[in-house]
Amino acid sequence: MKGKQTYVSRRQFVQGAASGGVGLWVGAQFGAGMMISAGASAAGTTPGSSAGIGHFGAYLEIDTAGSIFVTCPQAEMGQNVYDGLSRILADELGAEWADVVVRLAHASEAYVNPISKRHRTASSESTQIYFELLRKVGATAREMLRSAAAARWSVPVESCRAQNSQIVHAASGRTLGFAELATAAAALPVPQEVVLKRAEEFTLIGKIIPSKSTPPKLDGSAQFGIDIRLPGMLYAVLHRSPVVGATLLDFDRDAVMARPGVVAAFAIPDGVAVVARSTWQAREAAAAVEARFDTHGHETLDSEAMRERMLAALDADAAAMPTRGTPEKPADLPATRAAIESAALQREWVYEVPFLAHAALEPLCATAVVYEDRAEAWAPTQQPDRAWDVMAEITGLPKESCRLNMTLLGGGFGRKWENDFVRQAVQVAKEMRGTPIKLTWTREQDFQHDKFRPAHIVRTRVGFERDGRIRGMHSRTTGISMWKYQKRRPIPGNADMFATAMLINARYDFPNQYVDYVETPEPIPVGTWRSVSQSMNGFFSESAIDDVAFASGQDPLALRLSLCGQDPRAEQVLREVARRADWQKPLPKGWGRGIALSLGYDSYCAEVVEVSMVGKRVKIERIVSVFDCGFMIDPRSVEAQVEGGIIWGLSAAIDGQIRFVGGAAVETNFHTSPILRIDQTPKIEVHVLRTDHPSGGAGEASVPGIAPALAGAIQAATGQRPRRLPLIEDGYEFA
Repeated sequence: MKGKQTYVSRRQFVQGAASGGVGLWVGAQFGAGMMISAGASAAGTTPGSSAGIGHFGAYLEIDTAGSIFVTCPQAEMGQNVYDGLSRILADELGAEWADVVVRLAHASEAYVNPISKRHRTASSESTQIYFELLRKVGATAREMLRSAAAARWSVPVESCRAQNSQIVHAASGRTLGFAELATAAAALPVPQEVVLKRAEEFTLIGKIIPSKSTPPKLDGSAQFGIDIRLPGMLYAVLHRSPVVGATLLDFDRDAVMARPGVVAAFAIPDGVAVVARSTWQAREAAAAVEARFDTHGHETLDSEAMRERMLAALDADAAAMPTRGTPEKPADLPATRAAIESAALQREWVYEVPFLAHAALEPLCATAVVYEDRAEAWAPTQQPDRAWDVMAEITGLPKESCRLNMTLLGGGFGRKWENDFVRQAVQVAKEMRGTPIKLTWTREQDFQHDKFRPAHIVRTRVGFERDGRIRGMHSRTTGISMWKYQKRRPIPGNADMFATAMLINARYDFPNQYVDYVETPEPIPVGTWRSVSQSMNGFFSESAIDDVAFASGQDPLALRLSLCGQDPRAEQVLREVARRADWQKPLPKGWGRGIALSLGYDSYCAEVVEVSMVGKRVKIERIVSVFDCGFMIDPRSVEAQVEGGIIWGLSAAIDGQIRFVGGAAVETNFHTSPILRIDQTPKIEVHVLRTDHPSGGAGEASVPGIAPALAGAIQAATGQRPRRLPLIEDGYEFA
């Protein structure tokens, strides 16, 4: 980043506009009342609807009152892209941060990103994929504003500069606000090329400045999906069988219609939709529905039986699907087995993780209204493009007659990647044409009908020398195929990538690494969970390294450093976290420290957990994290994301699980599947490294390492390592 200048040609800008990268406002035009969306500005205007506004494409408008409207294309679910992406554009523009008003987007080809070719929020990619694009938008508008000012003053463009929402002519001391120039500037030809700022010229990027998203969350004006209110709205709640995969046979409609406030009740594919004059009336009526469901084939689903099937699958050699490995480290099972068998020491360990719910604080919800010729919806979704597709599919309308407005998400963690709740809201609204319908899931439905993080069991066989040098490692995993459930295209020569990715940490350099997978199908819906593959495989891979260290009498830090010497970033975060956590400082008897390295989306995270123990009662004394996500837009947001990821991963490690009995989830709310409360959270220190590496994701890399680091601390304190999550399953209690 340092000292770099980038030139953007007019062709690139125009091509971006044509492809939707830097497009003009697109979308259907609706009649009065149909544009009451989260994308509306503070002044009550809507994109492309007002005169006297300078339109600089889909991402930027400047009005004559001085407001600079920046549209955030990504879903804001606590990761602060609302601020981060907006300040990228604003910095290149030369805007005063106080003048910026952030808008939420609607599903549109204009917001398709240039990398994934999607309009989605996933994989901690927001900054990576929109960074250059938004800089180009801001820089292009800046040059058009400079040109407008230069023309008005009859001076060379080069003598004008943009700063603090003004164009300044230093020689004469004259200034013109962006508001005075916006309309004229927007009408100018797009410049042939623009120069992007050097990193040292940034005024907003990389700085700690006031957040745009915090005040509206504090005063209640922020619009989450559950906050949508429309004139004449009715409210829907579903009645569903607690058994996963059950289908409705029939229900007593007359009895439901007799309940207070109920307006309608009818079947949809997932159960019975009850529509009433308030959410509470709909919820009470839905809970009282008398219905029969077909649960055939699902009612015998039981966690212990599924666990036994997974354990048996570890020996199913004929069913094992391999991964190719890499050109540098090709997968070779015979060579790996030979290396393991010829080593001085051979060991085998089995590790387990359970099903997990996403448990976002905002339950699933969406609002929709369907007319004969148009439809509109409001949803806290991570996939607005696919939700837009869903609207067109269900209503039978062309996409240009449908509008999907993005709202703030009260937590996502991968669950709002799915659009089942949007589909249901539109299905109900289609039955109630012309009436806005808000559908809200109950908390129990949120837990029992999740797209669960699948349970997996891994067996790792390893051969190593007495000094800890690893000669070969074979890790086999088994569980439900999330790749197949999501209907993703198979990758030739590779097993399920969700199951196998980084099952052996690729940053560790040792020979003869082999990973394979045995699918154990079960009729349970599964989906991505925060940190995706690493939510499971980070525990498996780091636990195996710890077990090798313990079995060979090696220091866990020293072993890791010896394995990642070819990766300076990995080595740096490990050495820094060891320094910050006083790794070499002796501990009292009954105390222990554990360490882990985790990665995610071009970011590196090292964590140390320190515990004290009495029997199996654990007190977490301290957690120290060092994080390197490369170049940062907002250091404070990065710190918050790292800390949040640690708490998320720690909650799951201690007592997070979903068990099934009779085909239904046992855990139905936070009282049975809790998240750490503030008074239960241990001391957490986050140290963010400032580096010039390209920006990586901040939301996921701190999640995977906390469970193996905690298990390592317990192992150091007691000599016994827990290898099954959650830790309460091994009899541990937590102070």
